[in-house]
Amino acid sequence: MNAKPARAQNLTWGMALLRALCSHRANSMPVLATLSSMPPFASLAGRQVKQLLGLGLSLSTWLFAPVTALAQTEVLPYLPDAGAVKQTLLNSPGVYSALAKRDAQRERAQGIRAGHAEFTVRSSFQSRRAGAAEGRFTESIISVERPIRLWGKSAQDSALAAQTEAVAGIEYSDALHEASRELLKLWFAHLRGLNDQQNANLHFDYMQQVQRQVERRFQRGELAQLDLTLASAELSRAQAVRDSAQAQLAASRATLNRRYPTLSIPSVIPLAPLPPMPQGLDTLRDAFLAKNHELNLLRAEAQRLQLLARRFELERTPDPTLGVYAATERGGAEQISGVSLSFPIGGPIRAANSRMAMAEARSLEEQVQQVERSLAGGFDALWAQLLHKRSAADNLSQAAQRQAVAAEKSLRAFALGEYSLAQTLQVNRTASEYRHAARTTQLEVIELVALLWLDLHEIWDLD
Repeated sequence: MNAKPARAQNLTWGMALLRALCSHRANSMPVLATLSSMPPFASLAGRQVKQLLGLGLSLSTWLFAPVTALAQTEVLPYLPDAGAVKQTLLNSPGVYSALAKRDAQRERAQGIRAGHAEFTVRSSFQSRRAGAAEGRFTESIISVERPIRLWGKSAQDSALAAQTEAVAGIEYSDALHEASRELLKLWFAHLRGLNDQQNANLHFDYMQQVQRQVERRFQRGELAQLDLTLASAELSRAQAVRDSAQAQLAASRATLNRRYPTLSIPSVIPLAPLPPMPQGLDTLRDAFLAKNHELNLLRAEAQRLQLLARRFELERTPDPTLGVYAATERGGAEQISGVSLSFPIGGPIRAANSRMAMAEARSLEEQVQQVERSLAGGFDALWAQLLHKRSAADNLSQAAQRQAVAAEKSLRAFALGEYSLAQTLQVNRTASEYRHAARTTQLEVIELVALLWLDLHEIWDLD
């Protein structure tokens, strides 16, 4: 056997296996069905496919286990309990609505599988006048007829129903994922509110120390009335900032309590190390695209439209209607029974429907490519943002630490009369801004990392 074709075949099988594993890593049955329908594996026996699937799942576990463990140790201290999140989201009205929609789509699929053909019962009565000699006769006829799905339409309807159910399942999973993303967004909004409150409290406490020193030095005659007024104004400003931060925090807490009443809302920011930068951009991007519900929903819908287009193509050949009937004539003197068969004569509407469905399928296929590129670009943008924000967080943390030391020294220098009040206030204000910016950037980094793992289904995976 030639080595080059063998290597090419192995590469084709490997890429197909990787796509199937990325799409259904948690469940082997969908992978088996996916592999069996792929061209590289269609010629293999079921036993061979299962053996290859077992090897692939082992490889998948080995590849993804470090990613999952890394996600657990990095961001979980900042997030609510996974069990509480699952219970809260599954009991939310939005998810209940998505569940009802999924059930409706499943019932629609059952209707497609059953078909539109129904039995029709016809009955008629008539009076026959045969002349004066024979008189009048009562006659009747009754028939039962039903269209018959032929030309492969029943099998195509079954495939279309199965794909409709698959689309409904992906829509439900997408609703769960979007609910998880919304919870994550509101959760970190609350953590940022805690950061604002904490920073405002620290700044207010510092200004109280400054105010006390200014009052003591003013009483000793070392400072003018203007300095006392300036310190009081700065303390009032710090109080206003603290009140504003408290209002924002109360609003975010009220939102969380109302939206997710079963979750335990934190009152302090967790103390945990800043997560390191994830590694493997290309691998993570491929996994993100394989697991993205929006993209998978478009792919599934495109496949459904392809099946629908094929169904419309089959519909260009009309289905016959088969029936049986029984009749009585001449007052029951004659008994008639028989079988009827009718064929509709198809018009241009059947061909137009077929062409329309094919055009819609092609349109959605192109949309899949567009959305895939857009999502890949968005993932790369998030990665670049995370990379630069991670560096900014380190630099701001160092700057905040140094400025905090400078603020403490300036306060001692002011107490000794070596620093003016204006200089002390300016140094402290800068320290407060640096501290707030550093912690805000750290929370942004943690939120980006959490969002990354959430989109990769490594945390809060409710599928």
